[in-house]
Amino acid sequence: MPQRSGAGLWIRGGLAVVAAGAGLVFTASGCGSASDPKSAATTSPTKTYSDSNSVEELAAGLREGDARALEETQKRVAGKADAPRAAVADTEIGGFLDLISGIRAGFLKFPPAGRGAATVVAGTMIERFGADPAPARFMESLKPIHDIYNAALSDSNPDVRFAALGQTSKFWSWIPGRTLSQEDENSVAVWKENLHKPVVRCLASNDVRTRAAAVYSLGFLPIDSAAAPALAHLDDPAVEVRRQTILSFASRPTLLSEDLLLQRIHDSDGPISSASISALKLRGLSQEQISLGGLMTSPRADQRASVVALVKDRTDIDPVIWLLRLSHDADHSVRMQAVQALGERKTEDPAVKRRIVEMAKSDASSDVREAAAKLMPSNEETTASLPPLPGSTLLNPKAN
Repeated sequence: MPQRSGAGLWIRGGLAVVAAGAGLVFTASGCGSASDPKSAATTSPTKTYSDSNSVEELAAGLREGDARALEETQKRVAGKADAPRAAVADTEIGGFLDLISGIRAGFLKFPPAGRGAATVVAGTMIERFGADPAPARFMESLKPIHDIYNAALSDSNPDVRFAALGQTSKFWSWIPGRTLSQEDENSVAVWKENLHKPVVRCLASNDVRTRAAAVYSLGFLPIDSAAAPALAHLDDPAVEVRRQTILSFASRPTLLSEDLLLQRIHDSDGPISSASISALKLRGLSQEQISLGGLMTSPRADQRASVVALVKDRTDIDPVIWLLRLSHDADHSVRMQAVQALGERKTEDPAVKRRIVEMAKSDASSDVREAAAKLMPSNEETTASLPPLPGSTLLNPKAN
């Protein structure tokens, strides 16, 4: 197998996405004929095609939006059923390029089922070009395939978008089956980047399945910064989208942090809550840590406040970390209990002293400010122990 150098993470890398709980699955059910070339053919009864037709005849039918021509094209592009994808021979590439150009030209003439099926054919062609050795001219297919997907991802029919998004998930870690020049590597990287943009736009769709499918696609993207927009849908109003976000990112702690998972324990959807707990256990958190973290992230202030009493006298964990976190709580009653517990510790920890000073000076609640002021360290302690606060002149001392 030829060695392939990389043009950034858009060219190389992979990602295994693991389900973290029962009931969380991405499925093409409901997509129906939009991703099935055979179904697509039944929506447009025209002339019959078979393996005896020439590529030129098939391409002509594709340009006219003939769904039966699309069905025969899928058979030729996919190769033998239940067999590994075979490499495209140099002698075949001309025909492949004619077919994909025909699909692009006739794309808008297909019914919705045919447009969805066209994305499957184009996706299958990309898979074939990943088998060694790919013909050099495969690069000529990237532009028409991009055009097909760009149209499909903005299609007015949600089934077409759904089918296209399912296919794009395979592209992010796709590698051509040949050694590329630096120029060609850059071209493949740009091709992926340009497909990424319409996928991200689908996150804003009014259609629930489109948003879920966009999250699914981005879950396979190994570049964290490029996949990150999907994380906003942890709070999506649709339970299907929230489920897909947990499923797709449960194995990616750099994006889906423990804090975010702990918040999802309180989701109104049972499978999401269960999946979040399962993911946290897989990351090594004990049941007690999960329970405490769940209280810490509870939407109820009284439950968050209860953590103070549960941790303040512990010796097996560092209570300061928990109390400092609670001292930033949105509810003033929680902050009040946290600052009081910090004061009771009589610690020399500079972080604790600085937080008490901050709360005494700037907390939104006058009661909390007053409580913190009573715990203020002396001037000597502040000078000796505390780092200067932001904006302090001590950060920029002036020369005499």
